Amino acid sequence: MGPLYDYIHQGGCYRYGVGWARIRIYPGETGHDAPVVICSELPENRGDEMVESLAAEVVRDRFSSGLPDLPRPVLWIEHRPSRRGRGPGRYALLTFPTYRPRLTGAGFVRRVTLGTPRRESLSSREVKILTGDG
Repeated sequence: MGPLYDYIHQGGCYRYGVGWARIRIYPGETGHDAPVVICSELPENRGDEMVESLAAEVVRDRFSSGLPDLPRPVLWIEHRPSRRGRGPGRYALLTFPTYRPRLTGAGFVRRVTLGTPRRESLSSREVKILTGDG
């Protein structure tokens, strides 16, 4: 099954310019499964690493009607492509302290965030199972 969304997300990074990432969203079975989001770093990405803000922006923009009532309502997978083009790269499943975007910061530098994530390594086989591609 292919992704419901497949697009380039442009996030605001105030210190280093604009951050870019490829976002693919695979829907979960309504009421039973969490949607799966794969966030791939693009080679031309010059932004800083602020996945907690990027995830909050995607949740806010793509899941405005709400997330499923599950302990982990979104399976957020971070993909770091191989730098030399060999192999699938590295995958990690991120767990956030909250899945409700909240504002942080002061003044004009306020951003939405989900908080600092915890990472667990995933194999490319596990990613294929979660997305329904294997």
